Amino acid sequence: MAKEITKLSGQSEDFNLQKLADSLVRSGASPDMALEIAKQVEDRITPQSSTKSIFKLAKRLLKRQNRVSGMRYSLKKALHGLGPAGFRFEKYFGRVLKSYGYAVKIDQIMEGYCVRHEVDILASMEKEHYIIECKYHSNGGNATDVKTALYVFARFSDIRKACEEKPGRSRVHEGWLVTNTRCTSDAVKYAECAGLKIISWKYPERNSLEKMIEAKRLYPVTILPSATKKALESLFKSDIILAQEIADMDMESFQSRSGLDSDTATALKDEAGQLCPCGE
Repeated sequence: MAKEITKLSGQSEDFNLQKLADSLVRSGASPDMALEIAKQVEDRITPQSSTKSIFKLAKRLLKRQNRVSGMRYSLKKALHGLGPAGFRFEKYFGRVLKSYGYAVKIDQIMEGYCVRHEVDILASMEKEHYIIECKYHSNGGNATDVKTALYVFARFSDIRKACEEKPGRSRVHEGWLVTNTRCTSDAVKYAECAGLKIISWKYPERNSLEKMIEAKRLYPVTILPSATKKALESLFKSDIILAQEIADMDMESFQSRSGLDSDTATALKDEAGQLCPCGE
């Protein structure tokens, strides 16, 4: 009989061993290792165990086998750690876009046809421009709903109309909603109908947020085990957001720029180097 577990949203579902194994494989574990860890987790969970406690157990078991895979398995939690406000998530996703060749401007004020708007990210590639709204959730159980999709598309439409009808304005080609959690089915349905692009956890299938990150190893510094709250404050203050940025710096430059003590800087540099090896 399947064991019932509790999701972050508070809903119950049956524990799915294969689903857990698949998530471990995506983090770099071999299929055999992933299946063995998933079986160990199944043996240890109790009725009504939370997905949070299951994640912690799976991560601990995976880390014993493969340190790098253990870090990668923490990606979703690391994205939640880009808080408490949403501005860090905006800056982080801006760095992700830059790595994909976009020109990026953060926190822009743009004139709409009716009112002015504060735009999280204005991105462009070649001659096309994109208005991007970032919706950050500190709780992974909070899905981004259709009201947010409606709001984002309305703002984009107002800016687009101003660009089309006021002389001298560059055209904006597409509005995006980017979130670190999942979107509700209604949000996705509306976006697909209206022409709003969504990038979220697990959506769209080929270019979801986690796949964009994994493809180029664009992990946030919050994924590093030695990144304490105090260390993260120093890193963000120094505008160091990607683990890759730490890996690419020599130790002297990293410690000088971050202002971290030698032991913390060494630990972070070592972890970043394992997660984002130079030349790969």
